[in-house]
Amino acid sequence: MSKTFTYDALPQERVHFGKSVREVLGDEVERLGAKRVFVATSKTLHMQTGAISLIATSLGSKIAAIYDGITEHAKLDGVLAAVHAAREAKADLLVGVGGGSIIDGLKVVQLALSENVETMDQLLALANKRHMKPAPIRQIAVPTTLSGAEVTPTGGGTDAGRGQKLGFMNPFLVPRVVIYDPALGALTPEWLWLSSAIRGVDHCCEGYLAKGANPVYDAGLTHALGLFATSLRRTKEVPGDPFARIESQMAAYLACVNSSRAGSGASHGIGYVLGGRYGVHHGHSSCVVLPQVLRWNEKTTADRQRTLATAMNRTNLADAVAELINDLGLPARLHDVGIKEQQLPAIAEEAAKHPVVLSNPRPITGASDVLEILRAAW
Repeated sequence: MSKTFTYDALPQERVHFGKSVREVLGDEVERLGAKRVFVATSKTLHMQTGAISLIATSLGSKIAAIYDGITEHAKLDGVLAAVHAAREAKADLLVGVGGGSIIDGLKVVQLALSENVETMDQLLALANKRHMKPAPIRQIAVPTTLSGAEVTPTGGGTDAGRGQKLGFMNPFLVPRVVIYDPALGALTPEWLWLSSAIRGVDHCCEGYLAKGANPVYDAGLTHALGLFATSLRRTKEVPGDPFARIESQMAAYLACVNSSRAGSGASHGIGYVLGGRYGVHHGHSSCVVLPQVLRWNEKTTADRQRTLATAMNRTNLADAVAELINDLGLPARLHDVGIKEQQLPAIAEEAAKHPVVLSNPRPITGASDVLEILRAAW
């Protein structure tokens, strides 16, 4: 843990907790001076819930278009189609309503619009590079899961042809405004809400144990983990409790805003491979991999793991996380999410080369280390 560091503030202006999107979205759009708003959401939220009706009520004639073609893992063909749709709509503001795939995908749309992208080759050329140019168009994020995408400056998209998750980076990709509406969270299927929260638990654990950890990040991450441990169990027991959902949304914010600066490790990196190539939901990948990564890392992070376990009112962190996953009724093994035992060596080979896996606090020296984790998780 470093005690000498620089904290880079991101250009995120406002975060609303516990307020209705109907109450604040219209005012925020007015404050930002937008006239033509491009709304991106999932097909489920668009067609099967009242979420977009609330957005329409808030924005009225300022809605220039509603787009529901960004899919899970933000496949880049759908993202590129959104770029063309937003350009055709002459949008001057983006609003993302949904989970991490929607918000991350819309960040890529924002970058592509800023860079005048027309083709897939041009879009791919922007990936895995750090861009710094201020963006002429920004996003308001209305998250309906607990992924934390709404507070980071990195967008993600999947090159479906190669089965590879790509990153798109610019500090101005962080949404300008975030609105955490617990009522919208209640529209999210239980498995998705809870599993995306385990992704947040993953942010807490790996961020706290990361090489870039420092006392400022530590405070938010430990508090977030304690909030998750209590609020998620409450939501499982009483789904209609809005205060439990608000606490989980606060935890998601604290988890991701701090872990995105501190760094992560093997659980995140393996998850990128499981999601990009094998279609495993990111929340589920954290459920099945994180406890085993924590056990594997105990040799070098035991003291700091005990601090995190205390935040969950337990003595062993890996056991505490596994217990929470079990209490929430979520998958606990790789075979529960469709991964076959014979696939493990190929996953290990790919993951062992991933830069996030290579940043693990206990050094990953090769595919055999990753395979050890995967076999324990299978």
